[in-house]
Amino acid sequence: MKITLGEVGTYINGYAFKPSDWGTRGLPIIRIQNLTNQNTVPNYFDGPYNPKFEVNKGDILIAWSGSLGIHIWQKNRALLNQHIFRVEFNKCDIDKMYFYYAVKHNIHKMLHLTHGATMRHIIKSDFEQIVIPYPSLDVQANISKILNYLEQNIINFRNILLKLELLIKSRFVEMFGDITARGRFKVKRWKDILDILNGRDYKNVLVNKGGYPVYGSGGIIARANDYICPAGTIIIGRKGSINNPILVNEKFWNVDTAFGIVPKETINKNYLFYFCKQYNFNRLNKATTLPSLTKQDLLEIEINVPDLEKQVKFSRFVDQINKLKSDVQKSINETQLLMDSLMQEYFG
Repeated sequence: MKITLGEVGTYINGYAFKPSDWGTRGLPIIRIQNLTNQNTVPNYFDGPYNPKFEVNKGDILIAWSGSLGIHIWQKNRALLNQHIFRVEFNKCDIDKMYFYYAVKHNIHKMLHLTHGATMRHIIKSDFEQIVIPYPSLDVQANISKILNYLEQNIINFRNILLKLELLIKSRFVEMFGDITARGRFKVKRWKDILDILNGRDYKNVLVNKGGYPVYGSGGIIARANDYICPAGTIIIGRKGSINNPILVNEKFWNVDTAFGIVPKETINKNYLFYFCKQYNFNRLNKATTLPSLTKQDLLEIEINVPDLEKQVKFSRFVDQINKLKSDVQKSINETQLLMDSLMQEYFG
């Protein structure tokens, strides 16, 4: 048996709060960025409101404009902003978590139904016509129990990755102290200990598969038949994402919005990378719109340079933790693959 999403319940769109409504007191306003990262600091509203815009812990919310997705609100009472539906399950008997996973699986169908040239959005009537399987409540509950178990395992594995990363950062501070402190080690400028390779357009080296990865400031975006940077290079964004260093342990091509930071023999790649992860590159940003860095400013950065032996000791510790992280990531990938397979089986 199947059912349309429109037959499941009522989808209440949030209120169009204006910036002039925002404050620092009252109830938090749930905007889309507060769903994609529920730790994002919200705006608040302290005034009368229609109860239909109230959201409580455990409510199912669906972002239908811009960043499409389904979310479970994990915090206390709040108010719903526009471009987000709150689901009221008032038309049939359905397991709430079954509905959550069914819609999550069908997000790709929503992408085909979106409208708009800039901010993509889905029309409510199109959304309500999406069809999902509708088995008995017992079957629904069993499906949601299995999928929730797998999803919680993935969350737990990701938390382990975060703790392992924190362990590396703690070890860095234990061995080398604060990156801005002076006196314990020699201080050098980046121009003395590394080279910076400019990125270039990759259209003429683009391949469908194989070759070398093409990196932007946010990660891999394509493949190329040539490379610019050697293995062990650190990517720092030239424009856009400037505070997200990436260590790449293979040869790669970098695009023109990403610098390749290549350490010389006196500096260890892992030491330099974790220095970069703690350095606030925003302080070098002089742009008023899109964050930007210049090669000249980067080369003038000061860095403590411990003895290479001490850097290598830290690097070995990093390599050990990275092996553990690799095992955890493998478990995440395998669990996600199983979950995707089951969702395909359950929801088609």
